[in-house]
Amino acid sequence: MKKFLSKNIIYYLIIIGVALIMCIPLFQEGIHTGDDGEFHISRTIGTIEQILNGKSPFIVDRFSLGFGFAWNLFYPPVSTVINVVFAFLTNNVVTAMKIFIFLTFVLSGITMYQLVRTISNNKFAAMLSAILYMCAPYRMLNAYTRLAVGELAGFIFTPIVLRGVYLLFDGKTEKSYLYVFGTIGLVLSHNISTMLTFLVGFFYVLVNIKKLKDKKILKSFIISTLVIILSVLFFYGPLMEQMAGTKYEVSRKMYTDASVQNSALNPIELIFSYFEGISQEGRFYNIGVLLLLGLVITPFVYNKAKEIPTYKFMLIAGIVSCVMATFVTPWYFMPNVLQMIQFPWRMLGFIIFFFSIIAGINLSLLIDILMNEWQEKSKIIGKVVVSVAVIVFSGFYALHFIQGLDYPVKDNAYFEEPEVIDYTWQVSRYSSYLEYWPQKAIDNFDYTMNRDNKVAITSGNATITNENKVNGTLDFDVADVQESTTLELPYLYYKGYVITYTPSNSDEKIKLNVTESNNGFIQVNLDTSMSGHINVEYHATTLHKVCMVISLITIIGYLLSMGTEIFDNHRKQTKQLSVGTENFDNLQN
Repeated sequence: MKKFLSKNIIYYLIIIGVALIMCIPLFQEGIHTGDDGEFHISRTIGTIEQILNGKSPFIVDRFSLGFGFAWNLFYPPVSTVINVVFAFLTNNVVTAMKIFIFLTFVLSGITMYQLVRTISNNKFAAMLSAILYMCAPYRMLNAYTRLAVGELAGFIFTPIVLRGVYLLFDGKTEKSYLYVFGTIGLVLSHNISTMLTFLVGFFYVLVNIKKLKDKKILKSFIISTLVIILSVLFFYGPLMEQMAGTKYEVSRKMYTDASVQNSALNPIELIFSYFEGISQEGRFYNIGVLLLLGLVITPFVYNKAKEIPTYKFMLIAGIVSCVMATFVTPWYFMPNVLQMIQFPWRMLGFIIFFFSIIAGINLSLLIDILMNEWQEKSKIIGKVVVSVAVIVFSGFYALHFIQGLDYPVKDNAYFEEPEVIDYTWQVSRYSSYLEYWPQKAIDNFDYTMNRDNKVAITSGNATITNENKVNGTLDFDVADVQESTTLELPYLYYKGYVITYTPSNSDEKIKLNVTESNNGFIQVNLDTSMSGHINVEYHATTLHKVCMVISLITIIGYLLSMGTEIFDNHRKQTKQLSVGTENFDNLQN
C-alpha cells in the first residue's frame, strides 16, 4: 500500500486540491440548501434524535406532525449514516453536510482516477478524467442547486462498480471485491442511479458474454452478485415489505408519463448553457466546454484510443446516454421501470461519467502525439502546463454556474423548530413532499392536517384515560369497551408498530393485531372484555430482523473469506520466494 500511495500521491493531492476549489462556496458560515438540502439535513437531525432517545432510527417520531415519518425505511442509508457520524463529531448538522459534499468530490475523483488508470494504464489520462468528472456543471447542480445527496454519493461508487466488473471480466477474480463493495455502496446510496448503472452493466455483460465461458470468471461473478443481493437485503427486504403492506404516495407521486417526457432535454441544451428561453436550472444541463473539447478531438486520436479496453464501449454508452437525456427518446412509450428515472436529464450523470473517461484519454493521447518529438523534461513541463490549465479553467468554469446563490446561516436549532406543512404544495422541511405517507392519509389530507395527536375512537365507544405520548411511545388505559369498538392511533401506517395490551388483573402482555384505518393511520379493534393498559411503539418487523441477520452474516462471511484468501496468497508468495531463494543458494554452492 505504501508503495502504491508513493506512486499516486501527487495525483491524489491534485484531486484534493480540485475538490477544495469546487467547495469554495462551502467555506462560509451559511449554506445554500437548494431543492432538497433541508430535507436531508432534517433527516440527519431526526435520525440523531431517535438514537439519543433510544428509539428505532427507521421512523422519525417527531416528523409529519408527530405522526412519524419513515425516512429511513424508504430512502437508502449511506448519505444519512455519513452525515450522522460527522454531525455527532461536530455537533452541527450543517457542518456535517458540508463535509459530506466535500468528501463526495474527493472520493469520486479518486475512484474515477483509479478506474481510468486501470483501463488505460495512463496516470495522466486518469487525472484529467478525474478533474473533468469533478468539475462538470451537472456536479454543481447536484452539490449546490439540488443538493441531491443520493446522487452525490452515487458519483463515488459508479466508477468502483465499473472498475470491479472490468477487472472481474479481465480474469482478475481476486479483485471481485471492488464489484461487490462498489455495488453495495451504490445500491445503498441512490435507487435511480442503481437502476441506470444496472442497465449499463447489463449491456457490458452482453458485450463480454463470451468471457463467462471461463468457469472461474462465471463462478466469481455469480457468487459476487449473490453476496451483493444478500448484503443489501437489510434495506430492500423491509422496503418491499412496507410497499406490499399498503399503497404509499411515492408510487403515484414519483412520476407520470407526461412529467417524464416533459422533463426531457432539448439536444441543444447539452451543448449550450445560455440561449433564449433556457431556465436558470437548465444552464446546468450542458456537458461542459472541456468535455466537449475532449470529444471533438476523438477523430484525431481514435486509432490509438480504440486499442484501450472498453474505450469504444464508453464512447457508445456516452452517446446513447445523450440520446436518452433528450426528447429524441420516446419516453411516453418506455416501460415503467425506465420511467422511474423521473427526469431524463438525470442521464447527465452518466453522460459526464462516460465522456470524462473519453475526454481524459483523448487529451492525454493528443498531448503525447503533439509532444512526440520533445525531450522527456519538455514533456513533463507540457503536461504540468496542461494540468494547471485544465484545473483552473474547468474549476472556475464550474463555479460560475452557482454565482448569485444565497447562503443563509442555519444550525441545529433551525432544524428543531416546530414542523409546518405547506397546505397547497404538500411539502414540509421535515417530511419532504410527503411521498412516504400512506395514500389514504393524502386522500384525507384535511383530516390528517387537523387531527389531534391522540387516540381517536372511530367506531363503538370506550373510556380512554391516562393517555400519554412521549418520543413516539404511546400509553393509555382503556375500559368500558362497547361492541365493535375501533381505535385509530396517532401514527401514520407503517408495518412494525406493536400494540401491547396488559389486562388490569394480570401481568400478561398480549399483542393486538394492527391494521390500517381509512385515513392511513394504524388502528386496532377492541373486545368488550378488555380493560387495562395499552402500549404502542415501533419495532422492526420479524422480516426486517431476519433480513438484518442475513445481511450481517453475509458481510462477515465475505470479509472472512477475503481475509483467508489474502492470507493464503501471501503464504503462497512467501513459499515461492523461499523456494526461489533456496534454489539460488544451491546454484551458488
